[in-house]
Amino acid sequence: MSQKRYIYTWALLAGCLAVLSPLSAQAQEGSSFYAWTAPTTESQLASDQVTLEADQGAIFVPSMTKGADEPEVLVFESDQKVASGRTGARIPIAPGSYTLKVGSGPPRQMLDLQVVVKKGETTVAEATWAGLKVEVVDTQNIPHRATYEIIRSEDREVFGIGYGADSLQGEPLRTWLLQPGLYRIVRTGETYRARRDFATVLLPAGGLAHFKLVIDPITGDFRGAGVVEASELGIKTAASESNWTHRATASGAANLSSTDNFVGRPNQSTFGATVFLDAYSTYENGPHFVSGIFEMEEGFVQIDPDRGAKLPTQQTQDRLRVDALYTRFISDRWGPYARFGLVTNVFAAETLATEPITIAFNRLNGARDVVAFNANQEYRTADGFGSLRVREGFGINVRLLRTDKATFNWRGGIGLRQNVFNNTFVERDLLTTPEIDYFEIDDFSEEGFETTLTGNVRLARRLSFITDLEVFADASNTGDPTIDWRNTLSFRLSRFLSLDYTYDLLDFPQVSSETQTRQNLLLRASFDLL
Repeated sequence: MSQKRYIYTWALLAGCLAVLSPLSAQAQEGSSFYAWTAPTTESQLASDQVTLEADQGAIFVPSMTKGADEPEVLVFESDQKVASGRTGARIPIAPGSYTLKVGSGPPRQMLDLQVVVKKGETTVAEATWAGLKVEVVDTQNIPHRATYEIIRSEDREVFGIGYGADSLQGEPLRTWLLQPGLYRIVRTGETYRARRDFATVLLPAGGLAHFKLVIDPITGDFRGAGVVEASELGIKTAASESNWTHRATASGAANLSSTDNFVGRPNQSTFGATVFLDAYSTYENGPHFVSGIFEMEEGFVQIDPDRGAKLPTQQTQDRLRVDALYTRFISDRWGPYARFGLVTNVFAAETLATEPITIAFNRLNGARDVVAFNANQEYRTADGFGSLRVREGFGINVRLLRTDKATFNWRGGIGLRQNVFNNTFVERDLLTTPEIDYFEIDDFSEEGFETTLTGNVRLARRLSFITDLEVFADASNTGDPTIDWRNTLSFRLSRFLSLDYTYDLLDFPQVSSETQTRQNLLLRASFDLL
């Protein structure tokens, strides 16, 4: 017998022992490879805040992970559905005998449990089902949204299509609740008889398996699969020492072109580059959730004509964003929030004069500086950190939609704004003067109402859309609100490369009457730093 056969034999024996072992749900919680990530059943009951009427009892189904990530529990009386609810929370119901259905898929595929509810008491269901979390990654361990299918080996019944989650965008892994047994995970569209692109997993009663599936994001081929510890999926268990998770990504785009004796084009060399740095941190402990974002985007272009001096390097991108958000979730879907954020530029803003011009800089102290510039000279319109927009707010944070293909979050409440400008000028040309007029912007603060809508939509296997719309209305100003809208349409070409189109819109009427827009089409290479 070959060494490979020895490995398969021992793996099968270990799995069979796990199924046959008469361990309770709490014993499975202590197993390293089948550990629950939720607290013990007793702790879940103690923290549940559902209240019962005087003539009611309750059913409680413990959560292996989070109730929001697990399928709903159904309660039937005879053949009629009479109640439903999340795992990890009491389901109030009148005393009587019921059939409890737990599991993923339609009711006929769920596990049936008979329960009796008594007045004023909570009936706790014993976890005789099994849990499964599947993380889909590429060969560089970068999560992505590839699909797979789950088939039960016993009767070859298909339980449905699963989707990977992009944890870089904060998407949670869904939890399958299934009958104990052996399952086959196959490529979407394949059958139970697939001889390639499949993997198997043995699910013991009362246990939660953490499964890693490695898929080539271009071809969809399986590259590896297996049960791992929860920590390898970045999942925190009840016994984890830290509730923090961190991730950082660096990406860049570059353009190099040269023309020589090309009809209708100047002889010149052009080099441009853009660098992005994104860092995310999250903290989660019970109802408390904190997220922090650091984003920095810098780009430049340099033109070297065949005749004449090299043009000054022009900055094409310059943006620094920091955001921190704290939410205390009252339920799985909503809770009060407090946030702090800022947006600014890092470097001084220099504008290239393409022809001889005269500019009048109108300062806040009443001074008017008139300066003449030759062609290919630069003039400064803002110092480093010249436009600093600080934002605070508090209100209600709501998870509007959480599906396999789309997530939308909304928050709204009271907002505060401090706008600080350092030697920053905006063009407001006066027809009564021969010069081009620039006016210095004064600092100002605002108090009003803020609302934010964020969304992440998976349009196709490789195509995704991210949007972030923030609107702020100053309570003391009846004019137009400030609108900050950022959008990214991303097409993943390979595990490292993506083609990204970004469209940003800023309507800031207190500073400029013109709507500011920016568009970019970038071939971006990304690498994980953490």
